[in-house]
Amino acid sequence: MSTPAVNPPMGSRTAQLASHAGLPSVTTSRMRRATFFSFVFLGTVIGIWLLFLMLQVDDLAWYEVGIIIVFIPLYYQLNVGFWTALIGVWIMNRAKPDPIDLFRTITKDDIDAPLHATTAIIIPVYNEDVTRVFEGLRAVYNSLNKTGRLEHFDFFILSDSDDSNKWIEEETGWLELCRQLNAFGRIFYRKRRTPINRKSGNVSDFCRRWGKRYRYMIVFDADSVMSGSLMVNMVRLMEKNPGVGILQTFPKQIGADTFLGRVMQFAQALYGPAFIAGLNYWQCGEANFWGHNAIIRLAPFIEYCALPPLPAKVPFGGHIMSHDFVEAALMRKAGYAVRLIPTDHGSYEEGPPTLIDMLKRDRRWCLGNMQHFWLLFARGWHPISRLNFFHGIMSYVSSPLWLIFLVLGTIMAGMGEGVMGQQASFAGQLLLGLTLMFIFLPKTVIVMDEVVTGRLFKPFRLRMLTAFSSLLDTLLFTFMAPVMMIFHSKFVMKTILGQGVSWVAQRRKLGSGIDWREPILTFGGTSLLGVAWGILAFFISSNFLLWISPVLLALVVAIPFAIMTSSNRSLQRFGLFLTPEELHPPPVLQSLNQHLKEVKDRPKMQPEMEQRYGLIQVCLDPYVNGLHVSLLRRRKHPHHSREYFAYLAQKLVAQGPNSLSSKELVAVLYDQDSVTHLHYQLWSAADENLAPFWRLAIRQYNLVAPNPFTHLLAQKEVTA
Repeated sequence: MSTPAVNPPMGSRTAQLASHAGLPSVTTSRMRRATFFSFVFLGTVIGIWLLFLMLQVDDLAWYEVGIIIVFIPLYYQLNVGFWTALIGVWIMNRAKPDPIDLFRTITKDDIDAPLHATTAIIIPVYNEDVTRVFEGLRAVYNSLNKTGRLEHFDFFILSDSDDSNKWIEEETGWLELCRQLNAFGRIFYRKRRTPINRKSGNVSDFCRRWGKRYRYMIVFDADSVMSGSLMVNMVRLMEKNPGVGILQTFPKQIGADTFLGRVMQFAQALYGPAFIAGLNYWQCGEANFWGHNAIIRLAPFIEYCALPPLPAKVPFGGHIMSHDFVEAALMRKAGYAVRLIPTDHGSYEEGPPTLIDMLKRDRRWCLGNMQHFWLLFARGWHPISRLNFFHGIMSYVSSPLWLIFLVLGTIMAGMGEGVMGQQASFAGQLLLGLTLMFIFLPKTVIVMDEVVTGRLFKPFRLRMLTAFSSLLDTLLFTFMAPVMMIFHSKFVMKTILGQGVSWVAQRRKLGSGIDWREPILTFGGTSLLGVAWGILAFFISSNFLLWISPVLLALVVAIPFAIMTSSNRSLQRFGLFLTPEELHPPPVLQSLNQHLKEVKDRPKMQPEMEQRYGLIQVCLDPYVNGLHVSLLRRRKHPHHSREYFAYLAQKLVAQGPNSLSSKELVAVLYDQDSVTHLHYQLWSAADENLAPFWRLAIRQYNLVAPNPFTHLLAQKEVTA
């Protein structure tokens, strides 16, 4: 494959900035940020002033001073979200498109012109649902093929999976997909033996090995899907704007199969475009990289975006977990812009199915964002990059600040500070009204905009259902926010106390259902806290109990709330929480859904066998066995551990896979001679010398999947 040379990095930052074709000028950026942060500052100052008037009856007590201190960052954050959303709605309703929209730089001639850049699409995976990964890749591959530009793109599945069954399933999935699509030399698979530095280390490994062969890199998550037309246009945008280092899309959530997932999916579809447009308004060329569904200019990324070491050990130090924010800041520091594309179609991902899965994800994100504390004070950052770090930290620190605010409010009420003068009472009422406006007005404006314009749905009935769904999701988020406050506060405290997090695979589908014991154990303490706090509030005063009751009620019902939102009952028949991608799925999603349905309808093995299907394949199927052995590197000193591997292999055959630990099983599968000999042993041994697992596996495997390529061979015979 011939590959054009990559764009060399520009010599100086002045030259880089001068070459930013299609980017906002310095004057435009300064004007927009001055406007935005003036509104934020004004709203924050008014809130602080009203709180001060409300509290200053006599001299301020220590807990009142504490309330004011924690109120300041909370109200600042509330104002940032409020003005981002409102400005976004204004941008969306302008008579003319946003003047800094990058799509305006592409002409009709550019669209018709051939591509001259090669792009690598990388998909890092870690113990993922193999079927979903490869069917998503199939849909993207076919979508690109329809654009007629497929020859300019290569795909790389970069595996760090340490589950032996997932590992083998990935290899067989890769081989079968390449055979079906005739994509050998276009789709590549690599399994790292040692998963150093997790996803960022996997990406770095790709850049060292193959990065210089490509001008651009599109980064996927395991559940990412993008349309071929959008990816081709992203390459065109990068070609047209050589000063852009990273181009981030807005990935919309799809495929939710639970109540919570559908609500999150709906909320993102309805409110997301306004917030993205608002972010693009004031971030300009200093946007954030979210780690996936984005295109990166590889030359400057390789040269400038190596992650710096942090000055302390885990949790605040060590390997940087939230690498995407740091890579965006490093790219901007090097003089290249990081841009956000406010398009609402063509880029998709899946979200966590339950509240517990969302909290598990947030635990990792919390640690990653808290690590950025060190980077706040590093030299050389662009001011907006530094602000992005601060906002990332505040997205989790705001929870303990809110908790402290409520605790101090409880103390103030208990100290008999509930009686106010007329001026203080009026200030408190104004502050309450202003706060409610900041919280609910953006959603109200966005819903009204949808009812009037019909951006998502043209039929008026669906617009009314959208408005009703918005009321319901507001109720759900009201119940969810206090629970998230408690757990995010725990996460922040655990991070401060030095407790790291383990690297685990994400659950993207609920599957058979939720185990009720999990939410009871997870949220039992939260419910008890709500009950105890409610009893305390009752003895303080009925007015205080009424004031804090929304928070306490959410804590008390955390267990049934988590169970209810994990339900996988469909709400589509009521027309609630619909998204355009469900009613009118684009071709790339139609392809994905169709192939997933076909896979789901295939005959299944018994659950015990299904969990070990990858191991069964590599040991019993000659094609898979040969494939796996061919992908292994031969050991430098094969004789040093031969007796040990022979012992493990014999134990595996005679006692079954449960007799070996996961590390022992992986070790056996990394040894070429052991894998080859296992295949011979299992097929030649007498039944009495085989573990019951293998006797059942051989019977079921012959029945269900005697050859993973049987259907392909049959297709060839029919064609012949």
